[in-house]
Amino acid sequence: MRFERLVAFLLVVACGAAAMGAWRLRGESSPSTTPVARAKSPLARALAADAPEMVVLSVDGMILEAEPGGFGASGAGGRFLVEAVRKLREAPPKVLLLRINSPGGTAAASQAVYDEILRLKKDKGVKVVASMGDVCASGGYLIASAADRIVANPATMTGSIGVIMQLMNYEGLFGKIGVKGLTIKAGKFKDMGSAERAITREERQIFQAMVDDIYDLFLNSVALGRKWDVAKLRPLAEGRIYTGRQALKVGLVDALGNFEVAKSEARRLGGIASDVEPEEAAEDEWQKFFKMISAGSDPVTALAGRRQALMSAAYDRVPLMVMD
Repeated sequence: MRFERLVAFLLVVACGAAAMGAWRLRGESSPSTTPVARAKSPLARALAADAPEMVVLSVDGMILEAEPGGFGASGAGGRFLVEAVRKLREAPPKVLLLRINSPGGTAAASQAVYDEILRLKKDKGVKVVASMGDVCASGGYLIASAADRIVANPATMTGSIGVIMQLMNYEGLFGKIGVKGLTIKAGKFKDMGSAERAITREERQIFQAMVDDIYDLFLNSVALGRKWDVAKLRPLAEGRIYTGRQALKVGLVDALGNFEVAKSEARRLGGIASDVEPEEAAEDEWQKFFKMISAGSDPVTALAGRRQALMSAAYDRVPLMVMD
């Protein structure tokens, strides 16, 4: 059985390598990669000092600092998104169109993308329009709030302005099966959040203070992006989810419609001709390849990725802060 699994795995890897090689070969021989065609990409235009009028940047899946990778991977790499926005500074478009379909992500990654978008607006005068897909919640909404205009589908799930940290406690289970952990530490709080025991009152206070601090940052960032007072936002920022229509009523979005409506808003905001289409922000071949693979991920895989982000720890048992 192990041998059969190994053979199957090697076949999958071989197929992937072959597909990647064919993709590269097609890219080298295809007319779409001639010097003239390449000059139409945002990166090439930046090098040629010929900026596109409108660029679309997609934010798909969980927003994580690390780049998504591997078969079945899904998520929005925070580092890629920040770099993609930063590249636009070399030859800024009139409008950046954000196409967001994300339930949220880690606080640091979401905040980094939000901050970079604000810098692009402030330093280069770029207008930003956000288009919400199935879901644009929590960290996804934080990124959207940096836009000048937010367009949501009437059935979009949005809002969820809040911060969550989830810990597990296996102490009772371990006791039933006769497993006992042994922790050797230097530092009173070095193992806080361990799943082998319940947290103490003092540890809970520390964790709560961390969550409250990130929540305060979240509130102030959204308020800045929407040009609201925090006092106006706070009643809407209790972690609840809104439909697109509900969000419009309370002011969390500016208009209802699909991606085509968002493109029209972007053209109007940037003074762009009605026949101009947005250009995709540059992606390298590996990012395109893994995005193609992840497009077929089943709901269970997607849910597992979300759960892992909520429960996983960074270095030394420090739980990830998740805007989700």
